[in-house]
Amino acid sequence: MNKTASLKELGLLAALVIFLLPSCSPEAPWTTSNVKINLSVQTVSAGFVECDFTPDKDAYYLIAIETARKDYDPMQHQKQFMTLALDSAYAEYLIWRNELLRKGEFNIAPFASHGLQYGKMEHFFTSLVPNEDYWIYAFVVNPQTMKPEGQLFMTTVHTTDTSIVDVHFAYRVKGYWDYTYPLDSLGNIYPRFPYLATTCDSLTLAAAGETDPVYYFYLWTLDQFLNPKDANVFYGVHAVENDGWSSIEAFEEGHTYYTAIAGFDGLFEHLTVYRFVWTGDSCNLYFTDTDPANIAYSLLDE
Repeated sequence: MNKTASLKELGLLAALVIFLLPSCSPEAPWTTSNVKINLSVQTVSAGFVECDFTPDKDAYYLIAIETARKDYDPMQHQKQFMTLALDSAYAEYLIWRNELLRKGEFNIAPFASHGLQYGKMEHFFTSLVPNEDYWIYAFVVNPQTMKPEGQLFMTTVHTTDTSIVDVHFAYRVKGYWDYTYPLDSLGNIYPRFPYLATTCDSLTLAAAGETDPVYYFYLWTLDQFLNPKDANVFYGVHAVENDGWSSIEAFEEGHTYYTAIAGFDGLFEHLTVYRFVWTGDSCNLYFTDTDPANIAYSLLDE
């Protein structure tokens, strides 16, 4: 929320807190008694961490990651640490809910469904800084009283200097559809890697005064890293129908387009910009980042 928010807006958030606390009554079975949560780190790279969370009982729990501090030990101050983490997560939920209410939405998920986890799950923490220590943690939350329960479960990870994932991107345009394929070194689909993708008409770029498409996508990639909450991150095969409804703009015959694909794992470490001309419904193109004919930019060029 903007620091200059009015008293009226603050009052609305306070009213939401009072309104929401008694309204949460999850239907799934849950307990807060003697629950243990196992944290199993699967991948640590420069900009993301993949971690599995496995509670030994049905329970609602909060997961999070934050930069480690040398002057503070969460395990020595568990109650304080968990309360602060839960307060932060709930404050973010209230802002998200408030924005939806202002847009006229009514069927909005309660905090237990939106902000807490339930059962075994895997999670990717993205937009991390290379060569940095992070705390990954989890703890049980009572979804009715909105208080942390039991103990804090935590592990520390250190991100790498550069991406450890050997992945490249192939790209297909078929009619109005386009497809992005993250591939491993053997050419197989690699589904466990976060990435970004966007397409823009060259005329749109020109109208905005952008004379260098590659520089434009450099700035776009940088903006996604600096504002990760606004980033639309994909995993595995990503498909878009460029009809103006499912996409920002519709493909138009004879127009030149640029598509940028960037790994969300270390700034600019996986970035390719493809260039192509859309020829209509029968258009059927397939590009790889080892084929220079349709590449406006690739790290392989350097």
